[in-house]
Amino acid sequence: MDKARLIVADSETCADMLYACGFHAPDNFIYFAVDDDEYIVVSRLELSRAKNECHNHVQVLDIDSFFADKDEKRDMKALLLKITSQNPDYSWEVPQDFPLVYADFLRGNGVILNCCDDKFFPGRIEKNEAEVDHIKEAMVKTEMSMARAHQILSESEIQGDLTLIWNGATLTSEIIRAEIEVALVRVGAVPFATIVACGKHSAEPHNSGSGSIYANQPIVVDIFPKVSATGYWGDMTRTFVKGKAPDVVKKAYDAVKDARNKAKAYLKAGVTGTEAHAIAFDSLEQSGFKTGQENGIYHGFIHGLGHGVGLDIHEAPRVSPMNKSELNVGNVITVEPGLYYPEWGGIRLEDIGVIRDGLFDCFN
Repeated sequence: MDKARLIVADSETCADMLYACGFHAPDNFIYFAVDDDEYIVVSRLELSRAKNECHNHVQVLDIDSFFADKDEKRDMKALLLKITSQNPDYSWEVPQDFPLVYADFLRGNGVILNCCDDKFFPGRIEKNEAEVDHIKEAMVKTEMSMARAHQILSESEIQGDLTLIWNGATLTSEIIRAEIEVALVRVGAVPFATIVACGKHSAEPHNSGSGSIYANQPIVVDIFPKVSATGYWGDMTRTFVKGKAPDVVKKAYDAVKDARNKAKAYLKAGVTGTEAHAIAFDSLEQSGFKTGQENGIYHGFIHGLGHGVGLDIHEAPRVSPMNKSELNVGNVITVEPGLYYPEWGGIRLEDIGVIRDGLFDCFN
C-alpha cells in the first residue's frame, strides 16, 4: 500500500504545519501529501490569502470543492473522510501530535493511520541559508531588547536597602520584563515567558522572576521571541549585576564565560551533542564548580549545553549527554552553560549560531 501524509493543525502554533506550507493561520486547516504532490485545504475565508502566501510547490484547495450541494455535514471529520476516500489505496502517516479525535474517527471508517516514529519533517533540523537569515533577524530583535534591559539597569539607582529605583519607583522583574516585551512588539516580535530573575530566583533556570531587583546580586535575563512575519525564534541569555558582585558570583561568571567560549571553539560538524556538553561540564568542574544534589535540590550545571532553534524555540538537535548523534552542517543551536546554587543564585550566558563544516558560526 502506498503512503500519504496528513496534518491537521493551525500554523501559528504548529511548526510542522508552518514549515510545510509557509502560510500563517490561527485556525486548524489540513495539509496532505500524496506521492510528490502537496496540498493545503482552507476555508473561503482564507483562500485568497493562502494562495498568496503559500509555498509555490503546495497547491491550495477550497474546502467547498470537496462537497456537493446535497452534503449536509461539512465539518473537519467529513472533510478528512472525503480526502482519504479520494485516495483509497494509501495509508496515512501522521505526526505524533495528530488530534486523537480525528485519528479515532478515521480509523473507525477504515482509514489506515500510522504515527511517525521520529520527526515528521527531518529536513527541519538542518537549516538552509534563508532560514539562517530568519534566525539572524530574530537575534537582531532579541539583542535590541536585551540592550533595553541593560539600559534600565544602568539608569537605576541603588537605595540604602539595596533595592533599585528607576523612574522614581522600585525596579522589579515585572517592570524590566514589560519594557523588554514592549520593545519586541514594536519591531514585530512576539515575546514568550521572558525571564528576569534576580538573586535566589536566578538559581532556578526557568524561574521567570518576580518582585524587587536588588544590587550586588546576579540578574539572569533570558529573552526568546518569535518573529511574527516568519515564525522563527531568537534566544539569548545574559547575566547582570548592578553594584558590586560578590567574589563567588564573579568567579562563577568567569567560569561560565570560559566554558561557553571553549564549547563554541570546539563545535563543528561531526561533533556529538554529548561531546560538546562534556567540554563545558568539565571546564566548570575544573573551575571548582561541582554539579550534584543536596537536600533534594540540584546545583551546579544542571541542564544541557544547548538546543536547536528554528520554528520551535526548543527543537532538535539537543546538545546534551542524551544526544550521542553527530551535529550536522546547518544545525542552528544555542550554547548556554550555567551554574545554579540556592545560596546565592545563578549565572547563565547564551549565544546562538549555526554549525558549519569546520566551525561554529556564532550570530552574536
